[in-house]
Amino acid sequence: MDRTQPEIAATLTVRVPINATGSLADGAARVVERIDAVDRLEDATVRGIDPALNDTTVDLRVRVVFSDPARRDETDAKTELAAGVGIKAVENVEPEPAETAEPERSPATLSAVD
Repeated sequence: MDRTQPEIAATLTVRVPINATGSLADGAARVVERIDAVDRLEDATVRGIDPALNDTTVDLRVRVVFSDPARRDETDAKTELAAGVGIKAVENVEPEPAETAEPERSPATLSAVD
């Protein structure tokens, strides 16, 4: 698998409206997915919930893929995530290592090396 889009892991605190449809995890995921710079949400794990009168604050660890391949550094990623509506805090931003496919070896190479 060859990925050219940067994947970032981060711990977020998001506000989920009290009347949001679905589960709190679904609502928190929708908040992250609506961020302009995010192409897709790869994974989200709820780490804590803090209910309030008008919304519920959800702490979660996410892995997101940004639509712009230039967004590879932690500072840019943190800025883009923090700019999202409903994002209360962004912490522990780390780039995920890119997975690349191993080049295919020809049968002649296999026999010479193995």
